[in-house]
Amino acid sequence: MNLKGKTVAITGGASGIGRGLAFEAASRGANVAISDRDEAGARETQESIQKEFGEMVRASVHVLDVSDLENWQSFRQEVLNEHDGTVDGLINNAGITFAGTVEETDYERYDAVMSVNFMGMVYGSKEFLPLLKERPEAALVNVSSLYGLLPKTSQSAYCASKYAIRGFTEVLAQELKRSNVVVTSVHPGHVGTDILLNAQKSGNVVSQNLSDEVVSSIARDFKRYGLSPREAGAIILDGVEQKRRFVPVGKDAERSAFLSRLLPKWYVDRFNREAA
Repeated sequence: MNLKGKTVAITGGASGIGRGLAFEAASRGANVAISDRDEAGARETQESIQKEFGEMVRASVHVLDVSDLENWQSFRQEVLNEHDGTVDGLINNAGITFAGTVEETDYERYDAVMSVNFMGMVYGSKEFLPLLKERPEAALVNVSSLYGLLPKTSQSAYCASKYAIRGFTEVLAQELKRSNVVVTSVHPGHVGTDILLNAQKSGNVVSQNLSDEVVSSIARDFKRYGLSPREAGAIILDGVEQKRRFVPVGKDAERSAFLSRLLPKWYVDRFNREAA
């Protein structure tokens, strides 16, 4: 799928991978509809794109709570209004995390993670799919995770949501394999985003044995040493242009996708020791 001149809607576009995707899409000549609950962050993304690419592309900003179906219905109409009545791609990228053992994680946390990560992706896929099917070629991209390939201790809510995204996306890809819509499951490894810092600010990180200062240091290092969001965006959009159904992002994700199939028990045990 050639992105030049296409319109791509992106969730979670205020920062991280979402911002990287918006920049990369714009660099390839696509118009972008940037959505997020964080309007100020989304406008920063828009302004940076306009500064870099000027009038070459159109970038619009939309406030969206992905866990709310009515928000999705409004967003869908806004995208059509802003982008000449068409949309060629949707990237469901928005997500939150929570760290805690199964015993530490209360029901409300499970509800919150699943409603944003999984149901937000379901709402987006179903609301935009009729529009995508009207186009000569279109892309529906759902961002899962390395943790949608491997289980990680203290990440039961996040893993459950990301495994669910993977399963939903693979089913949808089969259902649409003879259509004009290419459905892609994306699995980022370590990308240097603010997801852990944002989780801590929201009270979403359980660390009974660590001080707030140590948790903050871990979150900063996570951002500093990961693949850059712009690099991650480039890998994902390369996959979209190549019409790939499965895209691991980063060497760690590529390695994990291979070894988890080849030596599942050994690699899962090793992965959890290394990540501890």
